[in-house]
Amino acid sequence: MHDEIHIPPIVASFHGGDDYSKRYCESIRDALKRILPKDLFSSTTTGTQRDRFEALFPLVTSKVHGKIPGAMSFYSLSKYRYNSFRFFFDMVSQWLVPGRRMNVLLVYATDFRMPDVSSDLYTLCEVMISVEDEEELAEIVHNLAAIEAEVRLGLESSFNARRILEVRGLAADEKMALVHEYIACLTKRLPEAFDIDVLTEMQHVLITCRDDFKMARSSRHLSRIISILYLFRKSIRKETRDAPLQRHLSMKLFKSKLFIPGGPKHVLAILVGVNFLSDREIFEKKHILQTIQNLIPNVHAVEGSFFLNRHGTENICMLYLEVEKSNGAEIAFEELRLLRERLPNALKVRIAHLVHPVFMPRNEEEIMRNIVSLSNQIKYMRDIPQVIISFDEQTHQHLSFIVILVRLVKPGCESIQRLFQRVDSILKYIHDHTKNVGILRKKYQKEVTVFRVKLPKESFLRRDHTIDLYKARQTVVGELSLIVGEFRDFNGGMITKQNELLSALKDLLASSVPYDELLLENFFFSLTPVIMRTLLEPEALKRLFLMQLEAIDKRLNGALEYSVHQDIDFLFILLKIELKELRNEIDATLNDFNFHSTELARSSVKIGEVWYDGFIYRSDDPAKQQRFMQGVRDAVAKVSQLSLLN
Repeated sequence: MHDEIHIPPIVASFHGGDDYSKRYCESIRDALKRILPKDLFSSTTTGTQRDRFEALFPLVTSKVHGKIPGAMSFYSLSKYRYNSFRFFFDMVSQWLVPGRRMNVLLVYATDFRMPDVSSDLYTLCEVMISVEDEEELAEIVHNLAAIEAEVRLGLESSFNARRILEVRGLAADEKMALVHEYIACLTKRLPEAFDIDVLTEMQHVLITCRDDFKMARSSRHLSRIISILYLFRKSIRKETRDAPLQRHLSMKLFKSKLFIPGGPKHVLAILVGVNFLSDREIFEKKHILQTIQNLIPNVHAVEGSFFLNRHGTENICMLYLEVEKSNGAEIAFEELRLLRERLPNALKVRIAHLVHPVFMPRNEEEIMRNIVSLSNQIKYMRDIPQVIISFDEQTHQHLSFIVILVRLVKPGCESIQRLFQRVDSILKYIHDHTKNVGILRKKYQKEVTVFRVKLPKESFLRRDHTIDLYKARQTVVGELSLIVGEFRDFNGGMITKQNELLSALKDLLASSVPYDELLLENFFFSLTPVIMRTLLEPEALKRLFLMQLEAIDKRLNGALEYSVHQDIDFLFILLKIELKELRNEIDATLNDFNFHSTELARSSVKIGEVWYDGFIYRSDDPAKQQRFMQGVRDAVAKVSQLSLLN
């Protein structure tokens, strides 16, 4: 009988009305009488009572109510631990019978104290389930010992509870259990590096990966992925708190093997963690793969190896990808060294930005002025058509240009629209209007045709996913030449000159050193004043670009470094600046030199958090070169002193 069991006074863990608290404590007393030994509190010594009571912990037991079909209750009693009831409930309701969720009839959980025994807080739980038949009861009894053992472990610590639930929930096979064992071992062996939340990282990774991904990789391989990504996330979170406006990227490479039906496959695993500086930034598989292929051309991605892991709205993204050589060989040591040295900075400039489609209402007055200008250019019968090509808009898939074409209509001339229909072109013709704008020799009509052309923008995405409008416009020029024949690109003179100089620079570099074409384009189009993109000698640009490549390959030891090269006609200076404040000071000092727009060219390229500012001083006067060089040295010395003071 329950009345025969002595239970010390019980105090509820909440403050309610006297009558309610009394009834509440009585319900706790009744439950304890059902599960505690009768003589547990027979001793009158408080210390002995507490020792005997807590020696039972964690207490896990069960009881069948009456006949089957019927009900069965499961009880747990332990010292208070946050969320322990949730663990107990999940174990009983979900894992008592594998593959089947039990029908729960009653749930009861409470926290209480026994002041006469101890000042500790205790938790009592009861979960009652429905048992349909004797066969189900036999299955429950068969699993009961294992379930009770796991529940006791979980009630003792939240670490064990999460470990048990996640192993059961994520996979039942031995490999997942080994992964869990490894991660759990890390938290005990290296608690300063791995907190309990590494289990959350494990859960995210293993849920993200497909089953065939996990089957082809060893437990050690999977464990390395989880632990490295966890450390990346932890490190980037700290760096972002310290410097929220800077880009932070972590990268790890390691060789591994995949165990597939055709035999082991050698792969290179790439793990990347990066923070986003805005909500519209994206970083995906193609960004990593294209960067790697730019350094090692004969590699491709392992099918199904990529996954991306991002927690909610957090501005930190973790990516994983495996690559292999096309011929099946292992990645060589020199290739691995090259990737480790150059890949981090290259990846930073690959992060793309989602952009809204660009639309600008057409300026009819400007179009009319352009028509008049083009019409005035045609004065003789031999004059070729005059064309103005202007960027119109960008959509998600296309670029659009407005074309104004003025020509003489001679006998046998077909309309522009008809000429487009005769040629298979990537340009889509969209007619606007055609009209006469004058007469030459009182006989030949001057005709203007205004139309739009659309072309797919995918071909003009640079590796950092910006749009190369120069290249797109040149494509329009080339296609128009095939369709309408020779014409004068009225507003393309400057663009043509720039492209000619860039092509000449590429030809000079082709036989020098390997370089990143995207870096070269960023270098060239950063030149100021803009006129320098047409006037500079390609040999001078080559010298400054090679100085930049050398500076990039060197590790930055201080906040500022610089190099100088001097010859008869030019003075070259390359500054490598880490801090924005120091760069501003350099700018202020150099602005004191009042150069003509064609005397000094400047390039500014940012890679990661480092600026590479290059200067080409065009002068054959040694005294002037010396004054400029000394001015830069004074500025560097001033900045270096400020850096030391800071």
